[in-house]
Amino acid sequence: MPLVSVPQEPEQEQAAQSTAGSARNLGIAFSGVYLTALSIFCIHFSVTPGPEFLVVCFMIYAAYARWTRRFVKDWAPFIALFLAFEAMRGIPYSILGTVHVAELASGESQLFGSIPTLVLQQFYRSAVLDYVGAIFYSLHFIVPTVFGFILWRYSPKNYWKYICAFLVCSYAALITALVYPSAPPWFGVNATRILFQVDHEIGVPVYRVIFDFIQSNPFAAFPSLHAAYPWLISLTAIKIKRIKALPILVLPIGVWFSAVYLGEHYIIDIIGGVAYSTCAFLLAEKLASRFSLNKAENWLKNRFRS
Repeated sequence: MPLVSVPQEPEQEQAAQSTAGSARNLGIAFSGVYLTALSIFCIHFSVTPGPEFLVVCFMIYAAYARWTRRFVKDWAPFIALFLAFEAMRGIPYSILGTVHVAELASGESQLFGSIPTLVLQQFYRSAVLDYVGAIFYSLHFIVPTVFGFILWRYSPKNYWKYICAFLVCSYAALITALVYPSAPPWFGVNATRILFQVDHEIGVPVYRVIFDFIQSNPFAAFPSLHAAYPWLISLTAIKIKRIKALPILVLPIGVWFSAVYLGEHYIIDIIGGVAYSTCAFLLAEKLASRFSLNKAENWLKNRFRS
């Protein structure tokens, strides 16, 4: 005898919706409390949070929204591989031989007739640009993870392609730093390292902590991951939303300008980062077109388990 589904009573359906809404509100509330406590802790002890702290926040929200199993299953490969990448970032610095200093500066001069970083700092330096540049440059540590969470929540298919491209780009840059360690403008042409002066102005050594403990290799200027990640985000967003996503181009343009103005990268580094992220994006798209979403997910997860 076939089973007949019995529709829920209006009161039961309303109660279920109310419970789900309460769970989501609790998730938002606890995530907010966590971020507030983390911010106070980081400011008080001069600690800069990495992406893993944001992942914990997202997991708190996912737990209250009843997505815990899916969140752990989908984010575990990314977290494991990204933490491995972070752990290995200092390896090139510890074993590198000759740091390439003159080549990038010479190439910059040949392309532009001068060093754009020095021109910007000498003729256009201002307190407003210092702080705006510092804000844009800081987005590098937050936006890629937040964007990944948005994709995971609303566009799982594009989430997996984004994660694949993100990791390919990151590890390609790591290998390049191992083979070709390169110095940034603050070292190569004695440009002012404006971020450290911003630290002095605000009275908290935010950027010195970042460069001492999070970005452990100061000679990995080429390619610039600060250029690569925002461009990868923009490519992904524009592919999904087309013309509606064009305002997101403010992000890479702002970060690119800031990286050069602040003395952290040459324009050649920026071009390299854009090239790396574009190639990674195209590779992820090609892989997605050759394999179904289920096959791609299973392949990534099996590779992670093995």
